[in-house]
Amino acid sequence: MKAGARRSIEIAILTLVIFGTRAHAVAPMAGSQPGFYRMMLGDFEITALNDGVVPYATSRVLPMATATQIKEGLAESGLADPVAMSYNAFLINTGSKLVLIDTGTGGKLDDQPEFHGTGHLAANLLAAGYQPGQIDEIYITHRGQDHVGGLTVGAARAFPNATVRVPKSEFDLFLNPARTAVLLSEAHNNPQVQAWVQFTQNLFEPYIRAGKFQSFDEDTELVPGIRTLATHGHTPGHTSYVVESEGQTLIILGDLVLMGALQFAHPSLGSSFDVDPKAASEQRLRIFKMAVDSHSWIAGGHLSFPGIGHVRAGRDRFFWIPVEYTIPNGVQH
Repeated sequence: MKAGARRSIEIAILTLVIFGTRAHAVAPMAGSQPGFYRMMLGDFEITALNDGVVPYATSRVLPMATATQIKEGLAESGLADPVAMSYNAFLINTGSKLVLIDTGTGGKLDDQPEFHGTGHLAANLLAAGYQPGQIDEIYITHRGQDHVGGLTVGAARAFPNATVRVPKSEFDLFLNPARTAVLLSEAHNNPQVQAWVQFTQNLFEPYIRAGKFQSFDEDTELVPGIRTLATHGHTPGHTSYVVESEGQTLIILGDLVLMGALQFAHPSLGSSFDVDPKAASEQRLRIFKMAVDSHSWIAGGHLSFPGIGHVRAGRDRFFWIPVEYTIPNGVQH
């Protein structure tokens, strides 16, 4: 074979080796986003867990917001309608207790457009390195279906070793037979109210039957380092939780803030989901001031995941400062 021909063959083979398998080397799209975030609060480890993300039109969530407020608020945050609303829960490892605050939808609400795409908390709990059986305590902020739906799998407890604790003023209406009877009577046995009551009762009944359910009155310490904070308004017994360790504080807000792009700048903007928008606005302003004065972290059930950050005060408004990504204890795996 002539040298020129041999050289041509060598070049062809080399080209095939280098480029011939390129199409087969392209990796498939991952198609998913990690749904947990971890940080330290003093000696406590905080893990944010995402249950899903659902788009909402700002005017639907904040019907009293003006067109100018919406335009300026979304532009400032680099957002556009509809806004992606996160559904978050928070896991606190105190070193002696593993406490989950809220449980997501449990995938029970996918037939409702506002919840379609949720139900991922259980999978993200596993991805974060925890098993449901390891959870010692579950604290519920309020009766929203997206906060309690994950309590059960079918008719069984999703967290078989956990004690569930709820604000009495929030759930007594659904779990006290006498009060439930009055509620249904006043609603003239409206099918939607009946379904709501039954949904709630079905979630808590397995824990009540197992002796794993307790209600609490306002503002009490549940375990060392975690106490309740009444923030009624979004719902009648809406409750936030204050987590404290080694001089650091985290206030878990529940649904005090639904649209961070506008409600930090305009705390008076009530939500269409608030039972008492005026009371909810007053609580929002109170907690913002508390967080600023104490330099506390805050965490929101519907703030953009991981939903953790600080509030800062400007001359005539508040600003949201999301958490900066860090590696807990400086260790990366």
